[in-house]
Amino acid sequence: MRISSLAGRQTNVRAYPTIFGGCLTSKSDRRGVIGDKEPNTRDEIVARALNIAALEGLGALSIGGLAKELKMSKSGLFAHFGSKENLETAVVERASVLFFDHVLVPIEESRLEGIARVWALCDSWLDFVEQGILPGGYFFTGAYFQCAGRSGTIPRQIKRVVCDWRDVLWKALDQARWRDEVRMAVDAEQVAIELNSVLIGAQWSQLMTHTDHTNARSAILAKLASLATKEIPASAFDSVGSWRSYLENRTQ
Repeated sequence: MRISSLAGRQTNVRAYPTIFGGCLTSKSDRRGVIGDKEPNTRDEIVARALNIAALEGLGALSIGGLAKELKMSKSGLFAHFGSKENLETAVVERASVLFFDHVLVPIEESRLEGIARVWALCDSWLDFVEQGILPGGYFFTGAYFQCAGRSGTIPRQIKRVVCDWRDVLWKALDQARWRDEVRMAVDAEQVAIELNSVLIGAQWSQLMTHTDHTNARSAILAKLASLATKEIPASAFDSVGSWRSYLENRTQ
C-alpha cells in the first residue's frame, strides 16, 4: 500500500509483524525480546539492529558490535549490507514501516476523514507508544534530534519520515476545514505542529512516569474543541468518552 503525503511524496507502507516487546532497559532484556537464535536472514538482522537503535540510538550501531551480539562473523554480516550506512538505512526504513503500519494503515482502511481522522491519527500515535511496539516509544523523536542539522543520507531519510507524519496531520486538518468541521481561518500546518508537540511531550512524560496518556488525549481534544465549527455539538468535547461516543454514533 502506498500512502500519498501532502508534499506529493510516496510512503511505502508494508506489513511487518509486531516483534518487539515493552520498554527495555538492558542488553539482557533486549536478548529476551529478540531471542538467542542466530539470525539467518537480512530481515532478522535489521530487526535486531532496530531494537538496539531504539534503545541506545543509531550511534550505538556498528557492524562489529552487532556481529558480536548476533554471534556472527563481521564478514558474514557485512555481506548483507556492505556498509554501516546501508545498515542504518534499513533500520530507519523498518522503523517507519512499523510506525505507519500501526498508525496510518488502519485509518486508511477505515476511510476516516476530517476531524475524526485527525483524532484517530493522534490516538493511534499514542497507542503505538503505549503498546511498546518499539522500546522507548517513538523511535523518530530521538533519531531526529540526534540528526538535526546534519547532512547526509540518514539525516535526510529521518527528516523525510518526520515530515511525512507532519504532512499526514496537516492534510487531515486541511480536509476538516473543507468539510466545515474546523474553522477555515485555522492554519492547518501550524496546528499539525502543535498537535505533534503534544504527542512528543506525552511520550517524554510516559518514559519518566510510566503513566498512560489520558491527559494527552484530553489536551488533544481540547485543542480540537478550540478549532471546531458549530457543525459539531459542544457537548461532544466534554470528555474523551463523550467524543468517542459522538464519533461512534456519527458513523452509524
